[in-house]
Amino acid sequence: MIPIKALLTGLAGVSLSMANISGKVTDTGTTPIAGAVVKLENTGWTATTGADGSFTLGANTGILPGNGKLLPNGLSARISGNLMTIMIAKPAVVEVATFDLDGKEFSNVRQAMEAGSHFIALPQRSANVYLYKIKSGNGELMLKGNSVGCASSGSAVSFQGPASNRLAKQAKVAAATNDVITVTKDGLLIYRVAVSNFDTSGIEIKMIVCAGTVTDTDGNVYQTVRFGNQEWTVENLRTTNYKDGAGIPKVTDPGVWRSTSTPAYCYINNTTNADSIKKFGAFYNWYVVDTKRLAPAGWHVPTDSEWTVMEKYLILHGYNYDGTTRDTSYNKIGKSLAAKTDWYSYNSGVGFVGNDLTMNNRSGFSALPGGYRQSGGDFYILGYSGSWWSATEFDEYYADCLSLSSDNYALEGASYLKSRGFSVRLVKDN
Repeated sequence: MIPIKALLTGLAGVSLSMANISGKVTDTGTTPIAGAVVKLENTGWTATTGADGSFTLGANTGILPGNGKLLPNGLSARISGNLMTIMIAKPAVVEVATFDLDGKEFSNVRQAMEAGSHFIALPQRSANVYLYKIKSGNGELMLKGNSVGCASSGSAVSFQGPASNRLAKQAKVAAATNDVITVTKDGLLIYRVAVSNFDTSGIEIKMIVCAGTVTDTDGNVYQTVRFGNQEWTVENLRTTNYKDGAGIPKVTDPGVWRSTSTPAYCYINNTTNADSIKKFGAFYNWYVVDTKRLAPAGWHVPTDSEWTVMEKYLILHGYNYDGTTRDTSYNKIGKSLAAKTDWYSYNSGVGFVGNDLTMNNRSGFSALPGGYRQSGGDFYILGYSGSWWSATEFDEYYADCLSLSSDNYALEGASYLKSRGFSVRLVKDN
C-alpha cells in the first residue's frame, strides 16, 4: 500500500458540524409512542419522543458529547464526518497512529498542540473501518471510524504497542458498531439498535409490549414477553443466590471450574463491570439448574419441550426470517430471537443472525451472543453465539441446551457436559 504522506492537517478556526440522528418510535404497527426516552449510549445524547413519536439526537452546536468534558487523563477525542476533534488540558505533543482491523499501522504523526480543542481533517480511503490511537502525555485513547467519516466513540485503552495482536483483537470486536441507540418507555421492552454512522435520519423504531416483570432474589428486575400461553424473560439471569437466599458458589479460577461437579456460576471473562453483568447476565453450570432452586417463585428454567413449544409458536406465527409458516420442523427463527446489537456481522448468508442486524429481534426475545464457559474453564466466542440451558437432563454427564450463532438462521438444540457455563432464561409457571 502507498504510504500516506500526511495523516493529519490542522484546520484552525473550523467549526464542527455534527449531523443529527432522527427518527420515529411506534408500536409494532404504526401508532406513535410519545414520551419514550431515546439515548445514544456512548456519546450520552438523549431525547424524548414527541406526540408523533419523533425524536432528534444531537445538535449542531460544535460541543463534544458529554458537554465537552475531558476524560480523567486530560484527553478527549471523537470523529464526526471527516473531522477528528481532540481536546487536551495542557500544551502537549499529540501523537495519532492509524491502524486497520488487523492491527497494521498505516501512519503515525506527531503534532504540537496548545490546550483546548483542535479540529483535524482525516483523509479519504477505500471503504473500511480504521482505528485511531491518540496519545498526549500520559493520556491515551482509541477511536474507530470508517473511511467516509462514520462517527466513532473513544474509549481508554490499557495496551501499549501500535501493532500488537491485542490491538487487532480489540479492533475486530469493536468494529461491528459505532454506537447504540437505547429506547425506554414504561410498559414496553427496552429497545437497542446499533447505528453505524451519525448521518442517519428517518430511523424507524418499533417497540414491543412488555408482558410484565419478574424480580430475582438479589432484587434484579427482568422484563418479560409473551408467546402464546408462555411468558419468557428477555434478559439473561444474573442472580447470585438461590430463591431461598442461599448463595451460589462463584468460581473464577479455571482449574477449580474444571474440577467442580457441584453448582457454580461466573460472569463473562470474569468481568466485574456492572454494565456488562447486567447486559449479559451470568454463566451457570447445569448443577445449579438441577437444584430447581434457581428461579424465583412462580418461575422456572424451561425444559427442552418448553423451548420447542416457543419455537413452534414463532414459526406458525411468521417469525421465520422468510415468513414461512408451513413446516414447524423447518426452524428459521434465529433472527427473530437475536438482539439487534453485539452479534458479529456476516454480509453473506441471507437469514443468518449476523446478516443485517437491523432485521433482528422481531419477537422481542433480545438474545445476546455471550458465548460460554468451557468445561475446562476458558471463555469462548463472545459475539459469535449465545447458549441457554434447558432443565432437561440427557444422561449422567450431559444436559440439553439451545443455541444461536451469527452464521446460522436456526435455534439449535444439543447436549453438552453439565460442567459448561451457559446463560439461563426463565419461563413463567402455568
